[in-house]
Amino acid sequence: MINNPYIYHPHPLLRVAADDICFYIEQHPQWAQLFEQGKMLGAMLCEDGTILKAYSGVVNGLEDPEHYFVPPVYDLANPDDFYLQEDEEISNINKQINELQGIDNPKTRVLKEKRKELSQNLQLKIFSHFNFVSTSQSGTYRNILDIFTDAKRSLPPGGSGECAAPRLWQYAIEHNLKPIALAEFWFGQSPRKIRRVHRQFYPSCIEKCSPILAYFMQDQGKATEAEPSHGAPVIIYENDHLVVIEKPSGLLSSPAKDLRQPNVEAWLKQHHPECKLPNMLAHRLDQATSGILVAAKDAQTHKWLQQGFEQRQFHKSYIAWLEGYLPSNCGIINLPICVNPDDRPRQTVDWQFGKNAITRYRVIERKENRTLVEFMPITGRTHQLRLHAASPFGLDHPIIGDTLYNLEQSPSVSSRLMLHAQSIILSNELQWQKNPSW
Repeated sequence: MINNPYIYHPHPLLRVAADDICFYIEQHPQWAQLFEQGKMLGAMLCEDGTILKAYSGVVNGLEDPEHYFVPPVYDLANPDDFYLQEDEEISNINKQINELQGIDNPKTRVLKEKRKELSQNLQLKIFSHFNFVSTSQSGTYRNILDIFTDAKRSLPPGGSGECAAPRLWQYAIEHNLKPIALAEFWFGQSPRKIRRVHRQFYPSCIEKCSPILAYFMQDQGKATEAEPSHGAPVIIYENDHLVVIEKPSGLLSSPAKDLRQPNVEAWLKQHHPECKLPNMLAHRLDQATSGILVAAKDAQTHKWLQQGFEQRQFHKSYIAWLEGYLPSNCGIINLPICVNPDDRPRQTVDWQFGKNAITRYRVIERKENRTLVEFMPITGRTHQLRLHAASPFGLDHPIIGDTLYNLEQSPSVSSRLMLHAQSIILSNELQWQKNPSW
């Protein structure tokens, strides 16, 4: 069974293969020049010992007569095909718009509408050529649009199907090879929107690749961030207006696209059928995070709770085990963060587009090369604590068990994310604390 492409330690042979790929590129000056701007590369080990290699995206001007890399699923760089010609037409429209120097007039608006229409049509035309071989029915293929529809996703993002992992899978199956290990790593400079380290291994991207990889791994199912819930929520306080529960790690706070998945909101509605609010929860926790959640039973209480969280009138604290020895005893992390548009749901530090995110912290205990900290978030951004802990610009000590931001840890270290929402203070009379069960 091949490794989970989102939670893995690279196979030793693939570590060697990655070094070989880097050496090969660096020994070819033309290749080095093309790749040094930054590119995700991948390697796949097959059962017979074959190691396949691939790069992501398009590398214009790359000559590969020795077929060192597996070919793309569909070659957008083919000069005789439609892509380059139609892309040139869009580029010409961009030049015309730029020559108008941003003037908002009927001609500019017409050009922008034409560019939008051409871009959308070109993207659909590209997707029509991305057909992926079936692992269960020999010789049959399924189009990427159908694969994303099956996964209950909207149109694939631009670039879907062009990553290294789908290319490797496609080539292996078409050549009757059985994949047993997959790894992807970064080569070259880091892009502006997300920090990438040369030669460091990374998980496959979720937004573009997860439906395709799930299609290839049909028998193994789609990789998820957290294990299924190990129990139901526990009520720790309740009155006529609100209910406070402890959520276990692995349980969703709100319904997912697959409405069959258990979640706290559905559990609350089941236990309080008299409540007619569309949403009882006033805030959320990540699926992998355990701890205290507060829900309302009436609209007035819900509005009060939401306003209190939004205006930072309430106080929350979390505790987490971090990997390694954190040298500082306390401090403040102030890093702007936003979603990584190329790898949702992961967030990234972005000094230009990120939203202000502030976290106070203090060390509680240091033990066996790990550090127990208390986090007191001032803001409440998605994955704020996880990214502030893991980022080299923050603490640079990831939370143990974090499969999104702590790829290099040993899978045996923890079966769950070691992050727990420990306390909430709404007022002098309404405050709760619940220690984790780890």
